Amino acid sequence: MLFFSWAALLVSGWCIAATAAAELEARYQHYVVTGTHTGVDQATGARPARRNILDLQEDAPSWSLYIQALAAMQSLPESDLLSYYQIAGIHGRPYTSWDNVAQGNNSPITGYCTHDSVLFLTWHRPYLALYEQVLVGHVQAIASTYATAGSQIWQTAADNFRVPYWDWASTPEMPDVVNAPTLAILTPSGYRNVSNPLLQYKFQNFPLSETYFPSSSQQANDWYLAAYPQTVRTPDTYGDGSDFVKANSVLANGNLRYQAYYALTKSTDFDNFATQIAWGPSIENVHNLVHVSIGGSWGHMSQLSYSSFDPIFWLHHVNVDRFFAIYQAMYPNSYLTPFPETYGTYTLQGGGKINDTLSTPLKPFSTDTRGSFYTSRGSRSLSTFGYSYPGIEDWNHTPEQLQANVTAHVNALYGSSNSLSKRDVLAPRAEVTEWSVTIGVSKFDLGGLRFIIRIFLGDIPENPSDWATSDACVGSFVMLPPPSITGPLPQVLSYNEIGLTEALKARGYDGQDLAATIKYLEEGLQWRVQLINGTVVSTDQLKTLSIAVQREIVSLASSIYELPTYGEKTIHPGITKGKVGGYSHEVWSR
Repeated sequence: MLFFSWAALLVSGWCIAATAAAELEARYQHYVVTGTHTGVDQATGARPARRNILDLQEDAPSWSLYIQALAAMQSLPESDLLSYYQIAGIHGRPYTSWDNVAQGNNSPITGYCTHDSVLFLTWHRPYLALYEQVLVGHVQAIASTYATAGSQIWQTAADNFRVPYWDWASTPEMPDVVNAPTLAILTPSGYRNVSNPLLQYKFQNFPLSETYFPSSSQQANDWYLAAYPQTVRTPDTYGDGSDFVKANSVLANGNLRYQAYYALTKSTDFDNFATQIAWGPSIENVHNLVHVSIGGSWGHMSQLSYSSFDPIFWLHHVNVDRFFAIYQAMYPNSYLTPFPETYGTYTLQGGGKINDTLSTPLKPFSTDTRGSFYTSRGSRSLSTFGYSYPGIEDWNHTPEQLQANVTAHVNALYGSSNSLSKRDVLAPRAEVTEWSVTIGVSKFDLGGLRFIIRIFLGDIPENPSDWATSDACVGSFVMLPPPSITGPLPQVLSYNEIGLTEALKARGYDGQDLAATIKYLEEGLQWRVQLINGTVVSTDQLKTLSIAVQREIVSLASSIYELPTYGEKTIHPGITKGKVGGYSHEVWSR
């Protein structure tokens, strides 16, 4: 009887504790992500645009408010829920609860962010809206301090302010303003040189906590970043400062414009466009390449657990969201379909045991104080969050008009060498043959280490440090598994497709002569593998790697308002079969 009395007491105590926790959760007022709705024309629905940073910096009031607001946000105590540190920390480390949104059952110890997931784009949209909402609060407060005859100019600038983007596809080098130590801006006291908050984030509590930012390679693969008191970009060696020139050289050689256009025009299925765990070229693949091009071997942008602390992260991801919005305008009827969650997030169980769907909660972003969360369905529209992008004025066009206008915008900005302006000699809807490399590999083939597969046409430089900037490198496929070295590693197959047409043309092959193209590719196509830190890895260590060459007949658009259409693929296994990591029927017959 005593046993049962104690058991009853224990059960009773557990129930009381659980009830108390539930009551505490019920009383907790969650921070509501509303987006930013100042400056919206209530009559027409017109919304202020997130602007290219190169344009924003020419607008003195908006630029000055932006720089001061970002500095103010970064200076808030790191314990403040709405501090730069706390909001950046949602993405990855310190792997703790934000806004009282608890870790999920059977979820890994990692950040809230979704990568290698069909939720990749939809999760980051309310995340950016949260960042923008908090930043705009600082913008509004600073605008009110300009008590001059022109104060209305500042208020209007504040009302219309939205976070800027860096269009790395059209300008594949970091804007000069993000790497300058100081900036001249117009403050309430006149023009002043101020420390540049876009350059870096300085951690307020350094050394960083060993609990949340381990500095031992035995504990985490991102151990080395705990040694830096501030964020850095492409240090030459561990412990060095930023090397902006090297980062820009890698970016310039990344074929970002071509890859972004390729993803927009080939991946008409949303899942394929959104994530590298689905077939075909995706915007996530381009996103990953930009991350490691800036972070390099030892910088923060190369580790998803730390990347959001670097201020350039936000410029980068706003551009990714912009490509998401462009895609939505071009393919209004294509959207997320259920897909298994691979290795999970702070709130989602991994291992493929659940599907990510339109109704999966995008935690920790609340739609009300009770803790209801955004979903992919609820974050589909830009109007929900009160912003737009240049060229995506959806409030005064039909879906068909918007689709045509955005398509023309994309063709003009990013169109390849086969774009309409360069093929006037071809008949409307002329057909050409295009070539590409398709790659499949498991993200955890190297036990959780981050790695890059580089594709070459021609001679490979002897020094691996020159691979990323070599003219022979025609594309790179980046694998960024989470920086955990504990627990069983899942098999997460990832895919990419890298266009070869422009590279072939640069080498004197237009791709239309089948026999000549095959012969050249058999002799000239090569690939190599290296870790993010530059260490060369033997290709045979990637047990699941399979690389194949394919061609397809492409019907070119008859006007700038149309896109090319791609026909059925023909794989040429003989080009890569028999080479380590070459064609595998098992992979490509799935």
